[in-house]
Amino acid sequence: MEKATKGSAELAEVNRELFKALSTGTVLIGSKETIKACKARAAKVIIHASNCPLAIRREVEALGGTGGAEPRIYDYPANSLELGLACGKPYAVASACITEPGDSEIVRLLSPNPHAKEKSLNISLR
Repeated sequence: MEKATKGSAELAEVNRELFKALSTGTVLIGSKETIKACKARAAKVIIHASNCPLAIRREVEALGGTGGAEPRIYDYPANSLELGLACGKPYAVASACITEPGDSEIVRLLSPNPHAKEKSLNISLR
């Protein structure tokens, strides 16, 4: 699975696009739903809260890496309570899964940028 880097997207942008996906697409909330979507190969983006249990992370990674289009995994930089609030829920959410982004640009936002210029060191030998 491809990991989206924490610095690749600002939290406010992720929250805005997550809200759009919730409004216009299909977002499955909770680790059980996320695991089911991984088994069905329906997940496009998987979001883990910073305090998501390691067992859930490992199971999702094992299921996603066995073929088909691999989903993006985004490590949400806040805890499960904040991820729950971002999903419009008044409770903790360890993992969420986007199966259909709708009008959201979250898949593009969390994709590694192939056009980003890598910083290189210019070393001249004299």
